[in-house]
Amino acid sequence: MLHSSYYSRISAAKIIGRSLRVYGDKFHVLFFPFLIIGLIESVLWNFAFDLIPQFKVQPGFTENFLVQLITYLTFAIPILAAFCVINWMIDAFPNGLIVKYSSDMLEGSSPNLSASLKTATLKIFSLLSVGLITGLLVILGFVLLIIPGIIVAVVFSLAIPAIIIEDSKVFESLRRSRKLVAEGSWQVFSVLLFTFLFIAMAGVIGEILCSYIIGIKGYSRLLIISIFISTAKPLQPVALTHLYYSLTASRKILEVRKPYQPIIPTPPSVGRRVQEWIGYQPKFCFKCGQKLPSDAFYCPRCGVKVKT
Repeated sequence: MLHSSYYSRISAAKIIGRSLRVYGDKFHVLFFPFLIIGLIESVLWNFAFDLIPQFKVQPGFTENFLVQLITYLTFAIPILAAFCVINWMIDAFPNGLIVKYSSDMLEGSSPNLSASLKTATLKIFSLLSVGLITGLLVILGFVLLIIPGIIVAVVFSLAIPAIIIEDSKVFESLRRSRKLVAEGSWQVFSVLLFTFLFIAMAGVIGEILCSYIIGIKGYSRLLIISIFISTAKPLQPVALTHLYYSLTASRKILEVRKPYQPIIPTPPSVGRRVQEWIGYQPKFCFKCGQKLPSDAFYCPRCGVKVKT
């Protein structure tokens, strides 16, 4: 059980540190979902590379070479972009699963991979839809000017935690993510940058191992690199879950605090929202995520007391 000190805004460095500890302690649980998805994605990427013919580099920079290069890129880029979007969409499911598992840890309940899998499965349509929308926008941004792709990736990075933790719908989760990121954009960017470099480093190690040490090529090489990347991917949803709780807590403290109202210490329970102890009506059940009526004292779905 975490104490109330966690419920205040914490720095990106502390979020990364805590996420790394969770990643190290629960690696044997977190790795498995991404391993399965990694094996599927390696097959898809092998199929994608088979569709793209090999480009033969000719000596000298001639007009004919430039025409061939433009023709090749015109054919290859749409295929690679399409498979990147599919890859992004598929990753949304294990990301949602690990967010649920991490959320249970932060809420103080006993995390269970089977229960997290059930929750992610029930929300699979929302997860895949968010993955598809954000994937399309990010890839489009990268194809155009790169910078817009980075901005979109940061702005909508908290959509999956919003779906899992707040039980938000597809477009509601995108709006929720945008609002939260607006209050801590550099913090979100720092966490995402670290996790991206962490995943990229795992891929580079896999590439070095295959190319220079073992000498493996073809699909086997792609498979090993995918496994290495899968070992690093769980860190991102764990870090985003910690980040979501940090930004949500600071936002709710600002929402409920009125002029001249004394600051009331938060009880040592992460599961309940800050509003509950200062007479503010919560909008969602802290236990099951059910949207609450305006005058509810108990959750209509699970029966837990949501307002004192």
